[in-house]
Amino acid sequence: MKVPAQSLIQALINASEKGALIARVIRAESALLELLVQEKKGDQKNYRFVQDFKTLADVLVQETVRHDLSEQFPGIGENIHGEESNKFTNVLGESISVKIMKDQEATAQLLCSVLDDNMAAASMLARVAHEQVMMDAGPKLEDVSVELDLEDLGVWIDPIDSTAQYISGECGVPNTSGLVSCGLQCVVVLLGVYSQSSGLPLIGVCNRPFVETNGDKWTGHLMWGVALNDCKVFSLPYEKTNNNKQNLAVLMSQSEKTDVQKKFRASCSVDHVAGAGYKLLCVNQGLADAYVLSKNSTYMWDCCAPHAILLAQKGGVISYKSLCDFNDDPSSCSELSLTHQITYHYDNTHGTESQKWCNQEGIVAYSSLEALKAVILANRHI
Repeated sequence: MKVPAQSLIQALINASEKGALIARVIRAESALLELLVQEKKGDQKNYRFVQDFKTLADVLVQETVRHDLSEQFPGIGENIHGEESNKFTNVLGESISVKIMKDQEATAQLLCSVLDDNMAAASMLARVAHEQVMMDAGPKLEDVSVELDLEDLGVWIDPIDSTAQYISGECGVPNTSGLVSCGLQCVVVLLGVYSQSSGLPLIGVCNRPFVETNGDKWTGHLMWGVALNDCKVFSLPYEKTNNNKQNLAVLMSQSEKTDVQKKFRASCSVDHVAGAGYKLLCVNQGLADAYVLSKNSTYMWDCCAPHAILLAQKGGVISYKSLCDFNDDPSSCSELSLTHQITYHYDNTHGTESQKWCNQEGIVAYSSLEALKAVILANRHI
């Protein structure tokens, strides 16, 4: 079954904005947020953190997206994958599958069982989950005139990337480059569509619910992009310019290996910001030239959406390990980079539940081929 890419992009944009609304509604009431937090256990725990939290906000956003897309594109729900299980355990120890029901009242009743019989909170969340949300995609959507094979599509959702920043609720302060090292501004709702046959990302929608604040009221910002064969369109109103290769702006995790950080600091400007999704989005926005991670601590739901936008912008995401393939001849990346893009359709079957979908060989996200060449040269530095 063929579907217009325009229709799918608009549906993803609307779903992401509803997810952003849910995140803002929950964050606006600190007592409610405290009720919703529970610690991940066992195989669902991200080994990088001493405490890794799962919130009802994550699950509710994920299931709302699944519901809304399935309503418009029947059958796609089976191929929607998310970071979170939809199982939530209430204070009585009861395990409940969170999903969007046929109407607002039924959804409120289900959520009430999660929220320890707090019907006022459940009703508020159910109202937002069933709300009709329409968001303007902007004029660039008219440039997307291709169709997609619905049966070939898969979707990766990261409902609230940077959950720790979301829970802490701090307001970050941008530096002179426009980067926010931590805080609510690093939170992103990520929706990425990929081809099940090739594994390549096709459409990405990245929605930051918390960008600017007026008192306790937050407004957000959305970006989208599509990379379908010769159709490469993205919502940013400008083309990226090439930065000085001797002063490449690179983002890294604070937990990055010391030798890797030292190697890149020799020829690059290195910054640390929270959240894999936000780091990737900063490369999308031109706030950084690249994001380098040598470890296996990002996942397919982190990368799929911003990766699609990068491909639309003539950038991309490859594994950190594959940098070695270009060491002898950095200029060869022009021809080979497309064959090295990370893909999203196969799991690491020998990993634990949380590790099955991780990027085992690290990642390098780059804004352009010139940026990738500079990363290769920096990585060779001794």
